[in-house]
Amino acid sequence: MRKIVRVEKTDVFLKDFQFCGYPMVSKSHSVVIQGSPIKNILVMDSELIYVLVSKKVKVKYERLIKILTELLISGDDEGGSIQEAMNLIEKFRLEVKNKYRKYLKEKEIREMSVQLKVMQQVALQKEMEIKASLAEEYISRSK
Repeated sequence: MRKIVRVEKTDVFLKDFQFCGYPMVSKSHSVVIQGSPIKNILVMDSELIYVLVSKKVKVKYERLIKILTELLISGDDEGGSIQEAMNLIEKFRLEVKNKYRKYLKEKEIREMSVQLKVMQQVALQKEMEIKASLAEEYISRSK
């Protein structure tokens, strides 16, 4: 359903019309077209959407891998960093699943998923080691 509303002779807006595309919303940067600032842009070309989304997800994924590596290497005796790493992995998975899955190729999603599973297994193993060492400490203290 399309509604055209005329505010002035030069301004035409479409309301109540659903477009399918990838929104590029920017709070700080706006493009000026014919003297009007534009902040909300909807990309409709699937090839352009793929390029934009894959770049965005790749940057987030690389940042996540750096953070996870630091958290898993750090020597936290209580396991707080490991729990934080697990939460970050799950958060990234949900974000990709909910926001970007329809724009990315299945091969890319699978590759990221495999590496995240490996990181998650390492985190679980470290968590089990920490719990075992804490249990041994508790047992040795109680004797």
